[in-house]
Amino acid sequence: MEKYKIAVVGIGGVGGYYGGKFAQRFAGDEKYEISFIARGAHKEKLEQEGLRLELDEEVQTVHPDRVTADPSSLGKLDLILFCVKSYGLAQVAEQLAETIGPDTVILPLLNGVESIAYLQQRFPEAQVLWGCVYIISSIKEPGVVQVQGKYNRLIWGNPRLPQQKLQQVKRLFDEAGINHEHYEQEVEEKVWEKFSFISPVASLTSLTHQPMGQIVEQPALRAQFQELTLELMEVARAKGVILPAELVKQNLAVVERMQQHVTSSMERDFAQGKETELENLTGYVVREAAKYGVPVPQYEQVYRELKG
Repeated sequence: MEKYKIAVVGIGGVGGYYGGKFAQRFAGDEKYEISFIARGAHKEKLEQEGLRLELDEEVQTVHPDRVTADPSSLGKLDLILFCVKSYGLAQVAEQLAETIGPDTVILPLLNGVESIAYLQQRFPEAQVLWGCVYIISSIKEPGVVQVQGKYNRLIWGNPRLPQQKLQQVKRLFDEAGINHEHYEQEVEEKVWEKFSFISPVASLTSLTHQPMGQIVEQPALRAQFQELTLELMEVARAKGVILPAELVKQNLAVVERMQQHVTSSMERDFAQGKETELENLTGYVVREAAKYGVPVPQYEQVYRELKG
């Protein structure tokens, strides 16, 4: 019997947690093969010592069946979780092209919505899901991923895919003990709902280099956050995605519940002079707005300043 092959690309905060759950449950099981695709010092640590997952309540060390920097060695894959930064997606997709066939299920768990459309266009023959996650996790050091709090949700689905494929993925998540929500309809809206939060948060924290707690306490910045959310909702509407009317209030409530010092990964990347997800999280809204003739003056201003 051929093994069911699962690969996780990008063993950072997201890929480390979900890849870790799969490895903990299925690695060493003759029916499955779990592969981690990683690079550099992180890859070496994973190969030598496994992945150390630091959760609030316990520390686990998990060992996948394979760790590789060369995906072409894996053969055809059944399920791929893309957990890379959006700016690295195209390069990684090309490296994986040989492993993707008509039966391959692809689940992108990247920030934003653009990557899903990209993967659907790049691999039209594959089974591409919509997906997003809510989780606070990051690489602490090579080989170690830290997950803070118990709040983690994985949202996924695609009503256009065969029921049998969807049931298979659902079974895998259930068996691995992954907290997940499968949407038969409206999954696109759910992914956009997350985008409607992270895009304004990333844009505004990166622009001001202030944490969200401080932003919502300043009337001008609080208003700007609300304006950005409203502009994004109009772009979504132009694309046929209807978001909840109370979304601005909902997003503000989430920010107010956050700890005062919480910022965004894009802000941290800007502060450290690293490559950022600006094009995916801010530029995308500006480009789509232009395409559909939707005015987004706040987004244009923020994007212009961050680009400069």
